Amino acid sequence: MRLLFGKTLVPALVGVLLSGELLAQGVDPDDRVRSLSTVEVIGQTPMPDGLHRSRDEYPGNVQLEDDGAIERSHSDNLADFMKKRLGSVNVNDIQGSPYQLDLNYRGHRLSPLLGSSQGLSVYVDGVRFNEALGDVMNWDLLPEAAISTLTLVPGSNPLYGLNTLGGALVLTTKSGLTHEGTEMDVSAGSFGRRRIDFGHGLRWGDGWHAYVAGTLFDEQGWRDRSPGHLGNLFLKLGRQTADTEWTLSVHHGNSHLTGNGLVNASLYRIDRNAGYTFDDVTRNKADVLNFQIKRILNAEDQLSASVWYRRSTREGRTGDINEDWAGLIAACEGDASAPGCSGGDDGTGAPIHTAVINRTSARQRAAGLGLQWTRETGVHRMAVGVEATSSRTEFDQFQQDGFFDVQRVAWADPFSAETQSVALRGRSRTVSLYATDIVTLRPDTQLTLSGRWNQTRVSNELGVPVPLGSESFSYGKFNPALGLTHVFSPVWTAFANLSQGTRVPTAIELGCADPTHPCVLPTGLQSDPYLKQVVARTLEVGLRARLDNGLQFASALFRTRSQDDIAFVRSGVSQAGYFTNVGETLREGLELSTRWSRGDWQWYAHYTYLRATYESPAILQGPLSTPERPNLILPGAPIAGLPRQQLKLGGEWRASPVVHLGADLVVMGPQAVAGNESGNRPELGRIGGSAVINAHASWRFHPRWEAYLRINNLTDRRYATYGAGNDDFFPAGRQLQPGDSRLPSLFIAPGAPRSYWVGLRYEWGP
Repeated sequence: MRLLFGKTLVPALVGVLLSGELLAQGVDPDDRVRSLSTVEVIGQTPMPDGLHRSRDEYPGNVQLEDDGAIERSHSDNLADFMKKRLGSVNVNDIQGSPYQLDLNYRGHRLSPLLGSSQGLSVYVDGVRFNEALGDVMNWDLLPEAAISTLTLVPGSNPLYGLNTLGGALVLTTKSGLTHEGTEMDVSAGSFGRRRIDFGHGLRWGDGWHAYVAGTLFDEQGWRDRSPGHLGNLFLKLGRQTADTEWTLSVHHGNSHLTGNGLVNASLYRIDRNAGYTFDDVTRNKADVLNFQIKRILNAEDQLSASVWYRRSTREGRTGDINEDWAGLIAACEGDASAPGCSGGDDGTGAPIHTAVINRTSARQRAAGLGLQWTRETGVHRMAVGVEATSSRTEFDQFQQDGFFDVQRVAWADPFSAETQSVALRGRSRTVSLYATDIVTLRPDTQLTLSGRWNQTRVSNELGVPVPLGSESFSYGKFNPALGLTHVFSPVWTAFANLSQGTRVPTAIELGCADPTHPCVLPTGLQSDPYLKQVVARTLEVGLRARLDNGLQFASALFRTRSQDDIAFVRSGVSQAGYFTNVGETLREGLELSTRWSRGDWQWYAHYTYLRATYESPAILQGPLSTPERPNLILPGAPIAGLPRQQLKLGGEWRASPVVHLGADLVVMGPQAVAGNESGNRPELGRIGGSAVINAHASWRFHPRWEAYLRINNLTDRRYATYGAGNDDFFPAGRQLQPGDSRLPSLFIAPGAPRSYWVGLRYEWGP
């Protein structure tokens, strides 16, 4: 990485620049060598060559962006772009790594952390990107440099399959047909961060085309001991003829990220960059092979098919509080002279282990195939399809006792053997049938009927670690949807929809549903071995407008009620816990958004009011929930990590034909703290609201070259994005000793301080 930036790439770029043409006077930066048209068409199904429709016809507040908007924002990555530019999206930066963000949309989570309650599905060129292990989303494995369009589909749309409880994120990639030419982006800045993105597309005779893209990323991280590295490569080859089009793509991603999680508030007040304990390291690797073909049968009928294969590995290591030490502190609280307390040993003279090293290893294989028939005739636009997917998961968990040093780094005891505590071998098969029909009732009114039937079987072999016992579970459900759009005038369009989606428990959740055998997962969030599938029903109504002066407006009221949400429940002070159903939850609210473009000015605004609550009485187990003081939630208790209100404002000004200036403001309201949903821990309080300003500027000093500057958190505001309660064993960074008192403490996910990046972008097209 250092060689690329220091000795090879930068001098080469400078050489090309110095030998290039002089900047033509008066060049408009919008006269790009590559056309980046506004995306106005969305797919009705995940298959990219399936049924399409205009955004204005869709019965929901769908949001679309293209690669031009993503590039002009100069955001850190795709999740950061969504956080700043899309309505109803907020981020919990729990791990402190830019590629390990918890993204929430309308109160539903999309997270890389095992144990998070997932509620959004993700597709890349029709391939499901949620991992088989817990439906998690690995942002670090996305081929970001190859992304062409982003569509955020709202609601429990059944056409997007399992885990579409609150919405679906649908991504399509570039090709040599759509992005012919070369582009490269190099940036560097705060926290030792360096990044290269490149892409090249070409096409030649007889309809052949190809595209290649890749990313290299490296940083030291803004928090202590939090470096991160990743790289990915994307290749696509295809051919288009008069009636047939096919593509074959290959994607490889590899990352090594350190995200050290929440930090106790007492230490954060002393050191903004501090971590609680170290290290929390995750290594991800994935390979995806995807083949798609489309055949036009006649003027009305089309067949599309896809076959894909995906394999991935995940290796994790965390340093955690040892339960033996926690028990000693509890037993000796207030009396260091009590028997067994003065020496802090285990009774044999050996010191009590203060830390435990938890190591996990996961290997996953998944494959799928799909066939879809599309027909457009008369007043009907129909699609009927079948999908079959299969996945295999191997998950192993190991533990080794150890000690914390004075820097709170966990080290394994070389005289303590590593033991395996969990062994899971899981297999899942799903067969789905779906259909949709867009019926034009009259020129200004459209009715959309959709439905999907899923049948899933999950089989597990699990032990601790041997012998392996077998279990299997079957889930089936038909999910319908009904939508309506009506055009009142060339300006105003109204829409409404009612939809149902489901989420089936994954192998890891079913294999870790026994309170007597908790698992250790890399997350600080929140019994029966059988778990119910989650069923979500969404009602949405709204209004859209397009005015002649360039102003666009959209509003929506939404309400999603979920039955049997799956949550990871903590069983002690460590990260051990188990999965369980938590009854009903409700997420309802209001969305308002507007965009305006006129002359040299562009601006946007998004406002969201969200009420996310538990609707069934339950006890949310956790480190601070005791029989004497349980975290008893009643209907109406808030779900942690979800601000009730959010506001996003942004704008760009073309100060001259070659200079653009822009800024955005992200405002988040207060949110509930995990562990205090019931309000029985007033000492934890809640996470306060925040207002963060970001700015960027660009200078196109040559028709093909652009320099830019990005500043995040311009005012260097201190804020937090998430909070949870736990016992504090390192108050203000000092390790507790026998006789000290444990105090419940607020642990927070701090937001990053002010940072800057400078970059250079090159574009060339035929």
